[in-house]
Amino acid sequence: MAYRYSLLVLWLQLDRALLLSSNDPNVCSYWESFTTVSKESFVQPFVQESKEPCKSLAWLRAKTCPQYRVLYKTAYRQGVRVDYRRRHHCCEGFYESSDACVPRCAQECVHGRCVAPEQCQCEQGWRGSDCSSECSDQSWGPNCQSPCTCLNGGSCDPLTGACTCPPGYHGQECQEPCATGTYGQGCQLDCHCQNGASCSLVNGACLCSPVTPPQ
Repeated sequence: MAYRYSLLVLWLQLDRALLLSSNDPNVCSYWESFTTVSKESFVQPFVQESKEPCKSLAWLRAKTCPQYRVLYKTAYRQGVRVDYRRRHHCCEGFYESSDACVPRCAQECVHGRCVAPEQCQCEQGWRGSDCSSECSDQSWGPNCQSPCTCLNGGSCDPLTGACTCPPGYHGQECQEPCATGTYGQGCQLDCHCQNGASCSLVNGACLCSPVTPPQ
């Protein structure tokens, strides 16, 4: 009974996997091997006996002598063939719900919703990794009594007070602008401006130097 139940569970899992759309960006695929029983042909040798007139002194004792020949015929046997098929499943960080792959957040988004793996989108007026704090972006801690010390438009984590810097700045308190040639969130992107043009620290836009007309 337990064996039949295990087969049923496996069949249901495979059947549901077929319902996932390969066009869903959160659906990943893999190749699964399986075996099938097939009928295959092969050449089988056999010995054929015939009676022919004796060509030796044996004719004194018998009128015919047995002759043997090896012949070949097509036979069939049952074979096992390994084949492959593509299977679909939810990518890492997602789980299946109503035939779609939705993001998974380990902690509940109290006043918000899970929009990406381990990432909550909070409702207006709520902050924090789980959308449970009513502190503004300039306060943090119990009862939101600790002032935020982040500079240049940075905001505080409502639980720890750690600064989240806007694009173009980095440092513990967002006090340092991106170094020349870098820009963006955390100054992680490289500027590709040419001919001496400078790069916007926020979005990487090239700021070209004015061209001096020839005298």
